[in-house]
Amino acid sequence: MVMEAALDDLLVVSLEQAVAAPYCSRIFAEGGARVIKLERPEGDFARAYDTMIHGDSGYFVWLNGGKESVTVDLARDADKQLLDKLLARADVFVQNLRPGAVDRLGYGWERLHALNPRLVMCSISGYGLSGPYADMKAYDALIQAETGLCSVTGPPGQPSKVGASICDIATGLTAYGEIMKALYARGRGEAGRHVEVSLFGTLSEWMAVPLAMLEYAGKMLGGTGLDHAQICPYGAYQTADGELFLVVQNHAEWLRLCRVGLERPDLAEHPLFANNMLRVENRDALRTEIESVFANFTRAEMAARLKQAEIACGSINDIGDLARHPALQRHEVETSGQRASLIRRVGAPDLARVPALGEHDDAVRREFD
Repeated sequence: MVMEAALDDLLVVSLEQAVAAPYCSRIFAEGGARVIKLERPEGDFARAYDTMIHGDSGYFVWLNGGKESVTVDLARDADKQLLDKLLARADVFVQNLRPGAVDRLGYGWERLHALNPRLVMCSISGYGLSGPYADMKAYDALIQAETGLCSVTGPPGQPSKVGASICDIATGLTAYGEIMKALYARGRGEAGRHVEVSLFGTLSEWMAVPLAMLEYAGKMLGGTGLDHAQICPYGAYQTADGELFLVVQNHAEWLRLCRVGLERPDLAEHPLFANNMLRVENRDALRTEIESVFANFTRAEMAARLKQAEIACGSINDIGDLARHPALQRHEVETSGQRASLIRRVGAPDLARVPALGEHDDAVRREFD
């Protein structure tokens, strides 16, 4: 599938490394924007995470297809002059150096805005560009821990991190959204602007409901495994041959589950289960009732009954199951001259090339000389 190049008039310059900023700029590349990735002479350190895809890093291949790679050493005047020329023509400048680093290099917002008033600059940081934590190093799992996400993840009493780079990915997506808002405003005649996005700010906002539970209901949420802390039934339930994931989101679904899925209409108005709050309080008793029915059916049989009742359910898959999932969307990229099949967003173009380190040095330097 070839995605319409909706952003093909944009030039994005990204002084980036690791995950959050490269994820943001990759979405621009997938939309048709020209993305020039600036790397230190030794390369984005994500290139060295591993060698699992044809000798290249899995993270790097996933994040950098469709970009141009240019190496720069901003201690050199010639490379600073190149960056000046790039930014004078760029629409977007993304950077995730440590707070204050671009200012010390001479690329703070005031100077860049004077150089190119239409430029939209996005600074991605760990804890924000100012404040007591601004100088702290920040990485995905560390921010998961700092924001309390780990405390509500995993089994009770066993804080766990999410098993994917959820903080970096969420921050990259947030940065993309903020940049697009600034570009939209620019399209209405406004000047460029500087937007700031932090890993901590992004993920802590995701924790708004658990924090509200503490501050307004006096309830400290903890890990609940596959159960939902505030909705029930919502989680894994045992059938005759394994677990099935069941989700009931509202009262109408609850009634259908009881009457059609379980054929237990008596449960619908049971005093322990008559509303969601009661079901959460009496989770263990409800599990006993549900599993007493589920035990008489295989997963496939129970899933068919729930589908008939229009109740959401699904499998509890491992990565091997994901690889065979019929809904999975795959796209091919080219890295080190070979093809690799990766999961990518719906609409991402096939066969985006992952650049070698400094592959576009000469061409870009000639173009912007």
